[in-house]
Amino acid sequence: MTVLYEEKSQRAKSAEWLVLCFVILLLCGVAYTTYRSINLHTVLIAEYFIEIMAIIVIVKQAVSRYTYILTDTKLVIEESSIFRKRHFEVDYDMIDGVFKFERELLTNIKYRYKYRKCSTSDPRPIWSLVYAIVKGDKVQNGRLLLKADDKFFEILEEHVPGRIRVPQADIVFYAAVRADAVKHGEDVQEYYKKLTTPEKDGPDITV
Repeated sequence: MTVLYEEKSQRAKSAEWLVLCFVILLLCGVAYTTYRSINLHTVLIAEYFIEIMAIIVIVKQAVSRYTYILTDTKLVIEESSIFRKRHFEVDYDMIDGVFKFERELLTNIKYRYKYRKCSTSDPRPIWSLVYAIVKGDKVQNGRLLLKADDKFFEILEEHVPGRIRVPQADIVFYAAVRADAVKHGEDVQEYYKKLTTPEKDGPDITV
């Protein structure tokens, strides 16, 4: 496996200060919950749970560090947090594409797996990478959120041409084509080309 490109997540001081402010506010909430617990002579377990979990999630997303690695065959992401280290990889052939992340109540793709592989203290925009997991004649979709430099996406596009940083509709269409191709036992790339390549007119017939 040959490494073509590697980069690490960034950290902005302004984002770190914002996270710190949120943590301080939550700690104040914990202190107030303790005050109420003393006055009520009971432990407010639900409030403690919500506040402590919120602190853990915010701190984890802020301090976690990610390394994005592009090899000759796959994308590899190494995650290092205060709790543990994680490894993620996906072959280029399984990547449906990348589009700009936007929060939405309803999605056009049903995601079986969702991962966040970027730090809240990283000031760069968030991108959604959609990939497929093939099980027999069924396809499940996964999505991971990442933040990376232009160079990363430029090299990624060399292996996933025409589907990196494109409109979400293009990715939805390709994911649907993949699912249909797998269902019918077709080669995904050939099936996609067959659907997207205009038919050529036949030769003129003279009488």
